[in-house]
Amino acid sequence: MFKQTIDTLATPHVTITECLGNLVVRGSEEKRVTVNARSRADQVTLEQEGKTFTLASSTDCFLTCPTNTTLTVHTVQGNLKIEGVEGPITIGIAHGNTSLRAIGPVALEQVFGNLSVRQAAGSLSAQIVRGNTHIRQVEGSLSLGRVDGNLAAEGIQGDLTTDRVQGNARLRPPFPVGAARRLNVSGNLTVRLSTNANLNLALRADGGVRSRIPGLDLEDVEGETRGIMGSGEASLEARVGGHISLRPAELDSDLTDDLPFDFAPDMERLGMQIEASIAEAMTEMETRLEESLSRIDDQQLHLRVEQAAENAHQKTEKVRRKAEHEAEKARMRAERAERRWQRASGQRSRSKREPATDEERMRVLRLVEEGRLAPEQASDLLAALEGR
Repeated sequence: MFKQTIDTLATPHVTITECLGNLVVRGSEEKRVTVNARSRADQVTLEQEGKTFTLASSTDCFLTCPTNTTLTVHTVQGNLKIEGVEGPITIGIAHGNTSLRAIGPVALEQVFGNLSVRQAAGSLSAQIVRGNTHIRQVEGSLSLGRVDGNLAAEGIQGDLTTDRVQGNARLRPPFPVGAARRLNVSGNLTVRLSTNANLNLALRADGGVRSRIPGLDLEDVEGETRGIMGSGEASLEARVGGHISLRPAELDSDLTDDLPFDFAPDMERLGMQIEASIAEAMTEMETRLEESLSRIDDQQLHLRVEQAAENAHQKTEKVRRKAEHEAEKARMRAERAERRWQRASGQRSRSKREPATDEERMRVLRLVEEGRLAPEQASDLLAALEGR
């Protein structure tokens, strides 16, 4: 188990250039940077230059840093979890799932798995998310480029824009005064609305718009469904390939619609605990394995390897001899079949076979000597060679 701790200021800048495993980053009130990894020391490097730290790891890595750290993550091959880091966060590519909790403003380039964000004290942007996206409680604006899965968003205090959501989308309050919601969704869109919302609606849905909002009057204008709630000081514009469903937020009759928000945080905390337990168990197992291997005598191991190689060679020779034996048997059967056909038909071979050479007879005798041919089989084979 590798561990390294370096004292620092309250606002360091930490850059993770590459993590080939899973990466967990947690903010702490302590003014120090601590790295824990289930690996050897040569698999993790942590360098310091003033208040700047650079980390690279070829295995799973757990990083603890001050709460106000400015964090930059270039590449993570596994899952990424960041919690309690309130400074600006920049993320390049995360190949696994990404979970962000109680964090500052975030700019994210690409996530190949799912993206889950809760309590962002600032704006949040993500260019590409290959999986599903769950966003809750963002104090600033939310900007999403391409989301290949489903989208669920709630508690967005600023503007919300999406370039393309390939799956379905769910949107819940609030709709703050002056804030705009602009969504482009290939699937269906479900919007929960408070009855006292002040919202201007401009909706286009290939599958139509369905409303369960009391007192909301909708009208079709040039293929667009429009409506106004209250004074209309916020706006919702949506272009949807499926249908749009408008439902009251006060009536949460569709419980499955809210399950990801209610249960995801507890499940993720449980996942972190399980991951930590697995990492500890794996570390102990690797230590015991190394101790066991160190007690094995090198000479004894060498002899075992040689014995295994000899056994493999013998098995190979046995298979080869059996194949040659079967080939000789097939050849003799063909010769006998030919002679029976000649006797039954009264025909002879078109060209009389030459007598067996001494070399051919010696070859048959060697096969008998090596045990690859029985004497009676050798007799039949010599007869076939002589043309009898």
